[in-house]
Amino acid sequence: MVKPSIAELSKGNTYNRYMLVMMAAKGAKYVTDRENFQKEHGDSPEMLYNTNDIEIDFNNKPVKNAIKLFHEGKMQIKLPEEAIKAMEEHDKTTLNEEVSE
Repeated sequence: MVKPSIAELSKGNTYNRYMLVMMAAKGAKYVTDRENFQKEHGDSPEMLYNTNDIEIDFNNKPVKNAIKLFHEGKMQIKLPEEAIKAMEEHDKTTLNEEVSE
């Protein structure tokens, strides 16, 4: 099992399991693409990605690297506007219910 746990990655129930799975899959693709590019081109200055602050240990599996990058804050999940508005609306109604009790 990969550490950190799903509870830690969900960051206070901000992200559900589906979002985390999608992040891991897309992040693993990013890691694999970067590894393949580096194998083909070495350390050429025309890197496809601006990755000055991101170091990847290519001895680990791509999914593990993606989860590590997300946990360290070097990779983010970008939510659509509708999802952000729905989450804010849900938080407001939950807060109003707690205050009225």
